[in-house]
Order: sequence, then C-alpha cells, then structure tokens
Amino acid sequence: MTRDEFYREAHPDSPGPLAGYRVLEVTQAIAGPVVGTVFADLGADVLRCELPGLGDMTRWMDPFLDAGRDPNAACWHMSVNRGKRAVTLDIRTPEGQAIFRDLARDADVLVENFTPGSMDGLGLGYAAIRQVNPAIVYVSVSGFGQWGPLSGMRGVDTVAQAVSGMMSMNGVVGGDPLISTANLVDHLTGWQGAIGAMAALLHRHRTGEGQYIDVALADTAIYASDQRIMAAHNADKHWPRMGNSIDMGAPMNCYRCKDGGYVYLFAILDTLWPRVCTVIGREDLVADPRCKGMRDRAQNRLFVDQVTAQWIAAHDRDDVVRRLQAEGVSIGPVLDHAEVAQYEQFLEHESVIDMQHPRYGSLRTYGVVPKFSKTPARVRGPAPDLGQHNDVVYGNELGMDAARMAELKASGII
Repeated sequence: MTRDEFYREAHPDSPGPLAGYRVLEVTQAIAGPVVGTVFADLGADVLRCELPGLGDMTRWMDPFLDAGRDPNAACWHMSVNRGKRAVTLDIRTPEGQAIFRDLARDADVLVENFTPGSMDGLGLGYAAIRQVNPAIVYVSVSGFGQWGPLSGMRGVDTVAQAVSGMMSMNGVVGGDPLISTANLVDHLTGWQGAIGAMAALLHRHRTGEGQYIDVALADTAIYASDQRIMAAHNADKHWPRMGNSIDMGAPMNCYRCKDGGYVYLFAILDTLWPRVCTVIGREDLVADPRCKGMRDRAQNRLFVDQVTAQWIAAHDRDDVVRRLQAEGVSIGPVLDHAEVAQYEQFLEHESVIDMQHPRYGSLRTYGVVPKFSKTPARVRGPAPDLGQHNDVVYGNELGMDAARMAELKASGII
C-alpha cells in the first residue's frame, strides 16, 4: 500500500477526528501536557493555562532553539505543547479561580496533573467544576492516584519505574537496576489519560453524563508490564537483569558492527533462525542439536550469541541490516535521534514531520501516530508563546473589555 492509496478517501482539509471538542488544560511538566497534545494532534481545541510571567517548567529546561534561552523556544515545551492555545492565569487567586471556572463552562475535557487535593484546595476540583459544567470529563494525572497510602506523594516518572517493577529488570548482567528512557512512563501515562478521556466522551455521547478520571504514573507502568505480575505472583517467576538479551531464546541481542555501529536482531523463532544461518554462512547450525529448536537455542544462548556476534562484527551496520532484512529477518539499526529525524521510513510514514514556526521557520518533530484514512490528523501548529492567546480568549470568548484585561494584567492575575 502507498500513502496515496491509504488516504484516497480522506476528507479535504480535514481538521482531525476530534475537531469541535474543547480541552482546558492546567498542567505542568510532561504527563499532563501529553494528554492535551494527543487531543490537539487529533483536532481538538486545547487551551493551556500557565502562570503569568513564568509559565510551565518545561519552558525553562534545556535545550533551547534560541541562543538567548527564549522560554518560548525550549525544545521540551515546543514538543509537548504543539498545536495548543495558551493563556496566562494565576489560579491561586480568587479572581483567577473565577476566571478558570468561566473557562471550564464550555470545555468538554479538563486536564490537571497536580498533587492530589491541590485542585480541591483551590476550589477547582471535580466537584466544584461539575457545578458549572455537569457534563465535564475531568482528568487528574498523578503519581499514585487520588487515593491510597501514597496518593499524596509527588509523581515522578523514574520513581514510578522503580516501584512498578520496571526498573528491577533493566540493566546489565550482575549490574544495578537502570531506568528506561526517562519520561517514558510520563508519555505512556499521558496516552492513558487521553484514552480514558475519549472513552468518557463516548459514554457522555450515549448518556449525557460527564465523569471523573484518575490516571496514575505507577498504574501505567504496571499496566505496561506484560505478563510479569501474573507470572511473578502466580508462577513464582523472577527475572534477572540480562542486558539486551532475554532468556526465551537466541539470537536476540544488540550487536556491534565493524564500523562501530550497532544493530538489534530478533531471530529467536524457528522460522527465522535458518534464515540467519543462510546469511552468515552457517547452514550447519540449522540441524545442530545446540540450535535446532527455540528451547535448544535458549539453553545455549551464549553459544548462539557468540556465533551471531562474530559474523556481525565483520560487517558494517547498514550491510548487516540490508542482508538480513532481505531474508525477512527482524533487525534494525540502532539509530540516534539525529538519524531518526532523517530515516526514510519515518519520513515516508509521517512518523517524523516538518512544521512551520513564525520565528524559527521549518522545525522537524515527531508526527501523529494513529493514521486516519478519512479524517487525517496532523500537527496543526507550533507550541504557543506564553500568554499568546490572552486577548482572543479573554476578550472575544469571555467578553472582557480592554480596561478589565489591563487591570487583571497589572495585578498579575493574567
């Protein structure tokens, strides 16, 4: 299939499958904003509230596109807030809280990711917001959820990896536990929050009922643990740290190539191993008792790895990938992100896209994952400057006059 064939029924100038929905976001860091990013990518109008003069912490985190460290040009902020609108609002003040409730009246979804109880303390929790908008879908993202002995603890991605069991498995043989890619759980949790909100919108469509959604970093990391809770508790299974290999079979590992590059090879299946043997010129190993079946290769994993590694070490990375892929073997080069940004597959499949910024021109970033054949989603614009949409939102949408907005700005409320 080609891209044109996939999109042959696409609606011209599609705004995305969630066009018409409105999301009000008061979030910080990563997990909460990612909920809004998913909605924005799929066409919803996402309005982000940030503190006047300061904004979210991601505006101040390296690296920056601007040598002057412009907080509107921080790569963190520009990545997780693209396609949104932004206003400044101090919800710690009574006037700011009243304005926030006004903004919530017309929202379909509200997203917040402060420590549980914080929004209630400001008079902006679910119970308060549903008084002004009974149909609201209210999403709270936190470290451990809204109840339980750790509910009051600040949520952090890497701590969630630690307590969920994820970190216990990551690391080299005999080494210390290691985190997975930092912010991996933040992003997974943001996706879970978006999935939950969309499911709640479907329920509301059928019944008219809004509801409260509780999404936790630790829960998400556990949810992503595959069969490990089942096996550990019920089958007394324990997993040692094994680096880049597994105990299920071989070859499955990261291998160094002649030119210093790396590849990751997955060929533990009985259908794949003979193909590897053909490429590396070791057809004799197909029937070798040490390698004949998947279990045999698992029991002789070090031998299989050694044979595979020796051949790969004698060839350049791209040659290894080309030759094994040609035989239908699952293998890929270990790319750094600069390579990812120029990789043919990702550009063709719109995994990596270019978007236009009014000051910085064409910027390359990650694209929208789900592809819709009739209502294509797309990144519709860059992340907003701090308070960029104050005049439009407060003036046009809430009906404030210029004098009132000037007063609120002078008092530090907007």
